[in-house]
Amino acid sequence: MTQPRLRITEPDELPAPHVDDDTAAVLDEAIETLARLRTPYWLGDSGVRLHALASLTAQAEALLPQAIHDAREQELTWAEIAQLLGISIASAQRRYRQRQRTP
Repeated sequence: MTQPRLRITEPDELPAPHVDDDTAAVLDEAIETLARLRTPYWLGDSGVRLHALASLTAQAEALLPQAIHDAREQELTWAEIAQLLGISIASAQRRYRQRQRTP
């Protein structure tokens, strides 16, 4: 089955985070690749998989403040950013308003 392409036409149509077979496949490949880079003989060890997943999660979270800063620079509102993150406006502002500046 073909998924419809994401499109942005109105602020209230911004896509929230979406988990599907595509995101699962990309994440599985990233976990596998990182695990092999760090532990060449991991052979599916659950601890190595957990560590790789936690590392990728931490890396993604570390990238969010800059991505949000860039979105604000391109004049996305806090409401739009919150919708893209799948959280409330207040949560987005509380979490990222102070962290969005680059060093």
